[in-house]
Amino acid sequence: MDLKMAGKSSEGTAHQIQAREYDEVAESIKVTMKALKDYFGLKSGTQEHRLRVIGSEFGHMVSRNIASEGNTGQILKEVGSFWTHYGLGEMKLEGTEPLTFTMRDCYDCIGAISGETLCAFKEGFINAILNDKGGRIGTIKETECCGTGAETCRFTVLPAPLE
Repeated sequence: MDLKMAGKSSEGTAHQIQAREYDEVAESIKVTMKALKDYFGLKSGTQEHRLRVIGSEFGHMVSRNIASEGNTGQILKEVGSFWTHYGLGEMKLEGTEPLTFTMRDCYDCIGAISGETLCAFKEGFINAILNDKGGRIGTIKETECCGTGAETCRFTVLPAPLE
């Protein structure tokens, strides 16, 4: 991409801004703009579906920085480290048959009692990472949520159907 934008600096001298090939901030802005367009009704779908799609877009971006591949448990541990590091909550693996994990103190739903599950964004986010790094492993499904009064948000990895 060869985009140049001319402008003047605070000292009055001319400067140019070069477009970059890849920039996480720019990618985040693009995803957010697309997500808002989708969310505000230019495409059909339920609110939960739209949040999963937005989460999935961000998950695909984050998966580029996930080192683990193939081992679902290791991938989830690395996602948990990311989640905790950025103050989004605390993620913990709970079981392997079926694969389950919990999130506590979720940034977006802590203290929010709505009577409904609130973590469709997280479902899409983690699902995208698992499928990018682990192959077609299945789908993330929230089974308990702080939004319904549970102590933690609990997720299960539902295996992909056999073809």
